[in-house]
Amino acid sequence: MIHGMGGGVGLWVQSIDSLAEKRPVYAFDLLGFGRSSRPKFSSSAKLAEMEFVESIEEWRQEMKIEKMALLGHSLGAYLASAYSLKYPEKIEHLFLIDPWGFPGKPSGENERSRRIPTWVKAIGRILSPFNPLALVRAAGPWGELLYICRGLQTSL
Repeated sequence: MIHGMGGGVGLWVQSIDSLAEKRPVYAFDLLGFGRSSRPKFSSSAKLAEMEFVESIEEWRQEMKIEKMALLGHSLGAYLASAYSLKYPEKIEHLFLIDPWGFPGKPSGENERSRRIPTWVKAIGRILSPFNPLALVRAAGPWGELLYICRGLQTSL
């Protein structure tokens, strides 16, 4: 099972027991998410996609899974599709839950209309070292407590 953007294996916590009643079930954190490593990806969208696909293939080989039913949610569904196109012989079933991806650049668009203002670029450079999900990751074992407190706060 492959989670979506900003997720991790915790996405499946409510479903994994029932799914695993009749078959082995595997869930993993995509590279750069959850508790996985933080590799440097290519700046090319196509190359970064293939880096994700190859990481899934390396995981499959390491787990010694010959053929698999692959389930992906959101970005995970997009990557499951990309994986299935490259390695169709390794897929028994493919489940895509709310799949999405990034559209390509429209052809013929005026270069001037796409120009990003200098002040936006400056803010982007200042904020680029900060991951918007860093606070969630930093919460670590207290994440559940924060979630409970937020729930109590909204119910008051």
